[in-house]
Amino acid sequence: MGVGDALMASGEIRELRLKNPDFKFIVGDGIRSYWNEVFDFNPYIIRGSEAKKYKNVVWIDNYEGNRPYRNYGISLPKDNYNWKKEFTPKRGEIFFSENELKIAEQVTSNIRQKIGRQKKLIYVEPHVKKRLGYQNRDWGFSRWQKVVNELSYKYEFIQISYGENKQLENCINIHGLNFRTSVAILSKCDFFIGHEGGMHHAAAATNLKAVVVFGGHISPKITGYNFHNNIYVELDESPCGMKNICNHCLKCMSLITTDEVIKSINSSLAN
Repeated sequence: MGVGDALMASGEIRELRLKNPDFKFIVGDGIRSYWNEVFDFNPYIIRGSEAKKYKNVVWIDNYEGNRPYRNYGISLPKDNYNWKKEFTPKRGEIFFSENELKIAEQVTSNIRQKIGRQKKLIYVEPHVKKRLGYQNRDWGFSRWQKVVNELSYKYEFIQISYGENKQLENCINIHGLNFRTSVAILSKCDFFIGHEGGMHHAAAATNLKAVVVFGGHISPKITGYNFHNNIYVELDESPCGMKNICNHCLKCMSLITTDEVIKSINSSLAN
């Protein structure tokens, strides 16, 4: 289970537990449960092995191979993700440990002491997940670099990189933190910019405004949030969901200019 999917599942649970505060929830198919680090410290989500400990338990039917935003069936095309266009995500939630919050506070406090309280701190994620189809959600590292270069006089940018991911210039770079600590740091920033993916769901879960580049692979009506500024290109094939490198997606991304993203960031932060 990817972190974005887990965050969307936590959104389903958040809405249900508000109406049923005494219930516990298991993500799975009723027999097998699925766990993700997103669920750590969430008092409402339990593992399947804990089910007998509680009177009121609800299974959430949202796991790998059974996503609520996709259609499945042997008659459907195998070379693309078949989106369920009527799906709308619910804002997820994530509960942090004291240590995760302590690290996040230390990192962001040190940054703000250097830049001052007036300069906005923007978390940027210029990379997409290395998974089939995700290359079609990639706006391009060089475009993100240009955005940072153009705006670094006005805002401070922070990037948390992993593995061999390239690091942006004119940006505070932290390498090798895990996802949860990265999201804890994100929660203490002023804004998020990046592609559709796990970190944009994390920004939503932490109530952070954002500019999110969607392109034409998947629509923000399916996995976007209405308090984010979602940049989507509506062509005849959008949202195509292709798993292989797609000329339609490349064209959609080429139609999104750095000037458009910069303008969107500035207008979002002005409100």
